[in-house]
Amino acid sequence: MQQALTYLGTLDDVVQRYPWKIEMGQQQFNQMLIRKALLGEKVIINDGYLLNHPFARHALLNPTSSPLKALIEANFVQIMSRSGSLLDVAEKMSAQGVESFQALQKSSEWPALQTMLKQWEPGLQRIENFIPWPKKHISHGFDNMLCRSRELSVDTLGMTAVSDDDFQRVFDLYTLKNVSDKEATRTRWEQACLQVLSDSPDAVTKINELMGLACEAYHYNFAVCLSAQFSQRKILVETRYSHAFADLIQLGQPTESELIDIPSIQIPQKLTFDRPQLWKELVDPFSEVAGVQKEYQDVMEQFFAGQVNAKLVEEVSLKYSKALSIHFENDEQDGGIKKVALSIGFLGLGLVAGGPVTAGLLWLAENSLLPTVTRVFKLRDKGFFKKLTPNQPLDLSHQNTLSSVSISLPLAEKLAKDIPDFA
Repeated sequence: MQQALTYLGTLDDVVQRYPWKIEMGQQQFNQMLIRKALLGEKVIINDGYLLNHPFARHALLNPTSSPLKALIEANFVQIMSRSGSLLDVAEKMSAQGVESFQALQKSSEWPALQTMLKQWEPGLQRIENFIPWPKKHISHGFDNMLCRSRELSVDTLGMTAVSDDDFQRVFDLYTLKNVSDKEATRTRWEQACLQVLSDSPDAVTKINELMGLACEAYHYNFAVCLSAQFSQRKILVETRYSHAFADLIQLGQPTESELIDIPSIQIPQKLTFDRPQLWKELVDPFSEVAGVQKEYQDVMEQFFAGQVNAKLVEEVSLKYSKALSIHFENDEQDGGIKKVALSIGFLGLGLVAGGPVTAGLLWLAENSLLPTVTRVFKLRDKGFFKKLTPNQPLDLSHQNTLSSVSISLPLAEKLAKDIPDFA
């Protein structure tokens, strides 16, 4: 099985400025890291996201509040850096007038963070935690990705405040801004949104919707660029589930009868962060628990490729659940086991009328009100969801939800070829 790498778009500072209608607090941030560690899906975080996101900074300065620092030190979470130094990027970006970095250096947190980074960063460099920025032209790729949505209606894109006329007027101005070059294209899209819609009724909601689309495009574009950089890896993108770019998602092929009751792993109810070694061992490929995790990963991959049945998934899930309980020294008799509710959700019809019904495997352990789509698949039988009794699926076709899904490598490879390399 290919080693998975996840581009973490949920920490994007632009998402902070134009928030999705999705609850994202410190607890959700930690639960995302727990999910990734349990599923063995390594994480890539932009250097700017790590420094500018308040939850990430809090986790670095208070390591017993989150598994983040331990997972970085284990090289499970890696930092994508322009220069191989967090201190260096903070200084350079601030000097270049980037407001978020200027605000960071003026904040009350900066002295403590600066001191911590001076002590911590040399160790990260020794273990080669920093990975280089993609060689692809990110702004050019963003433009290519965003323009794939231009011919779609706002209804198809899941927008409710923006009209088709609004959408096309913003696109027209954005296109004019890119006539001479394609630099800082997401910033130009933001400028176009503000210029066209700032004085319109419901301007804030409209601009949020359009910037939400831009963030989805930005995150999927980064995943495409990473697929060119790590051609032998499975690339996942963690962002808001996107109807605009759903065709980039790798589709699974399990039988519909087996989807009705997918066996689930169980995890300890309380996972503490004051013992970082437990988290480092969980993601250490040489540890005993990681060996069982790898077996679970392989069987789930085979299941969603239609190669094994649910009975084998159940056996391996139970084995992994017991390994987790032993690893975290959990007392099962004390009611400390919590079932990870893997469920099925309805994601909607294909973008074309009459297209396939799409469903998603949902991870509900974090918060049943905030499911995360982890896999997507087509269904031939459009009446499939009516058969799911008593466990009715969640209908996510008209609501915001997170997704952490593999991109289709053949399509990503094709799109990457259209993005110029930096000289």
